[in-house]
Amino acid sequence: MTPMLLPDGVSIRGMTPADVAAGLALCRASGWNQTAQDWRFFLTEAPHGALVAEEEGRVIGTVATLPYRSFTWISMVLVDPAARGRHVGTTLLQRGLALVAADATARLDATPSGEAIYRKIGFAGEYHLARWFLDVAPSTARRSGAHPLTDRDWPAIRQMDQRAFGAPRLGLLRRLAADAPEYARVLRRGSDVQGYVFGRHGHNRDHLGPLVADCADTAAALLDSILTDHPDRRFYLDVPDHRQEWRDIISGIGFAIERPFLRMHRGPLERPGEPSSIYAIAGPEFG
Repeated sequence: MTPMLLPDGVSIRGMTPADVAAGLALCRASGWNQTAQDWRFFLTEAPHGALVAEEEGRVIGTVATLPYRSFTWISMVLVDPAARGRHVGTTLLQRGLALVAADATARLDATPSGEAIYRKIGFAGEYHLARWFLDVAPSTARRSGAHPLTDRDWPAIRQMDQRAFGAPRLGLLRRLAADAPEYARVLRRGSDVQGYVFGRHGHNRDHLGPLVADCADTAAALLDSILTDHPDRRFYLDVPDHRQEWRDIISGIGFAIERPFLRMHRGPLERPGEPSSIYAIAGPEFG
């Protein structure tokens, strides 16, 4: 990628906690779902992994990175609508990619408009996803065998999640469980964990994921347990396209597609995880 020249008066620096309000304002301007807690998580997990573009003392763009050992997640590429078309976003992306370790792969979830840009700089597609939303929970939701997360569940979840995602991310899962404990559910059969789900609160809707399970029935039981307990809440699910059975299940519940996106990577991907066990991802910002 040819380095871009920033417009006169625009500079890029590290993001700090004092910039969270500005990052949040950019989310609102773009209609994104993130909260201040999401921004704080980026700065806690990777204190030097987020950048802002600044003009006349005002933040006009952001990018964030999350290192997951063998790969680094790229997200939160946001630009003030009034500053678009001036190479700010492209330059932030370049600077964000420069933060990825030389021996690590960059991964991200791209919107249809962003996909062409990422392919030009060497990203390849992995699999398609779609954001589904639900504004009215069904009145026929079933009680399931899922139970709230307990301390004894963590060892099995950590192993199962690392296999599914391709890298350890216990810090993210613990943050989700602490911030939205009502969405942290596990389904066991005997002594074995068959599946789990986490969630978080959002600006537009609450977001459920990751949801990892051994089969669609387990995933449906976990989802049913949340919808039954919280029929008055609105939700997002970011779902891989490859399981038609699961898409039929959530469509039957009342979820509808809002928009598609594509998981992509640049560089060798030795540990892609097991997408077949992922029924909903943690979100485009977290992977």
